[in-house]
Amino acid sequence: MGSFLRAAAGTVLGLLVFAGLLVLLVVVNVTQRLDDPEVYAAAFVETGAYARIYDQVLADEALADQTGRLMGDVELGDHARVVELLRDIMPPQYLREQVEANVDRFTAYLRHERDALEIYVDLEIPLARVEPAALEAVDRLVDDLEIVQPEALGCSPAALEELAAASAGPYSQLAQGRLPDTAPSLEILSRECREEKFDPWFGLLLDDPAIGEQASLILGDEVETLRDSFIEGDTRGFLKAAAGPLVGPVVGDALTGLEEQLPPDGRVDLLEWLDTQPGGPSRQDIERRAGSLREALTAANGPGRVIALLLVVVGSLLLALVHLPNPAGMLRWPGITLLAAGAVCLVLGFVLNAMAPAMAGNAVASMAPLSPAVPTPAITLASDLAESLVRQATGGFLPLCVAAMALGGALVAASPHGNRLSAWVGRSRSGGVGRDS
Repeated sequence: MGSFLRAAAGTVLGLLVFAGLLVLLVVVNVTQRLDDPEVYAAAFVETGAYARIYDQVLADEALADQTGRLMGDVELGDHARVVELLRDIMPPQYLREQVEANVDRFTAYLRHERDALEIYVDLEIPLARVEPAALEAVDRLVDDLEIVQPEALGCSPAALEELAAASAGPYSQLAQGRLPDTAPSLEILSRECREEKFDPWFGLLLDDPAIGEQASLILGDEVETLRDSFIEGDTRGFLKAAAGPLVGPVVGDALTGLEEQLPPDGRVDLLEWLDTQPGGPSRQDIERRAGSLREALTAANGPGRVIALLLVVVGSLLLALVHLPNPAGMLRWPGITLLAAGAVCLVLGFVLNAMAPAMAGNAVASMAPLSPAVPTPAITLASDLAESLVRQATGGFLPLCVAAMALGGALVAASPHGNRLSAWVGRSRSGGVGRDS
């Protein structure tokens, strides 16, 4: 009867120790890593996310309209050129700072260090860089512009009128934020003609119906700056001197319209943006899921971890006491339990680390909103990030499992010497009592 009770108690206690180790080595290991910012940072690095945002996500033609608005609705050539400008305006280091700041806010929320879930992007600094970058890009594009060399017509009024009419089109296009394909060369007029006839020619240019009232006023204010380039016959220099004042208001108006849609601090609330996307998750749904995750992590990393640790420690001690007065059994059975439980947790950890990442990636891909506003590369990147994050979160089990197995193995190895160890302890205590008396 005593053997039966000992076996039953040993089985129950062994299962409790196993359950405690399973929670400690697998569950708590994962939950503790989910509120660690370094885990998220490693996922972004592993997936090459910062480079892929430019090379794949922003480069997708589905975002051409959005990137164009960010550049002030100025035509700056093909979409690839616009993406390169965005890389200058919002460099990878800026993206990394924004991502890591959001990760810090999110993990602080999970740790109950913040009351509300806040995920946002600060666009104040990038928006301030748009106009200078756009004007610099226009200057570079002017360098590639084809300069047409029409037949020289001398310095007659007809020649001045023809050159003014041919020049009005390109400057009108610049005033609308569009780059012309060609521009007439100023060198069809001789230097003497350009020196003597700048004012009449410039008046004809400003009065041309194609130039538009606003462009005429802008160019009129730049007359002295333009005069030198005209006299030198520097067609590209003249275009550059005119392009900045003409394109600047177009960029400024577009940015003003964009800034009016943003809060005063220039922050874009990403949860609010997701809430407006067709087919996407609502803000309330995201906050509800984040709140549930926070409570689950709190329970696992707080009371759950303490209870699991007590199960392992107290269960192992009771398992040893069940085998009193057999010292070998007191070492062997807790050792076997720790060794077996550690091995099972090790296998489960490998299985979880092998299967869970792909499942997470597929889940994100399946939940992504089916909207043209969300390009396929963005969904792929989000899926890869989820897969990498789960891989990072489930990857820290090995040292703990090996430690549990090593401790269990040491106890099993020591169990054959348990009787001698007990006798040695008994003699030591008896000797100590004798000396005390």
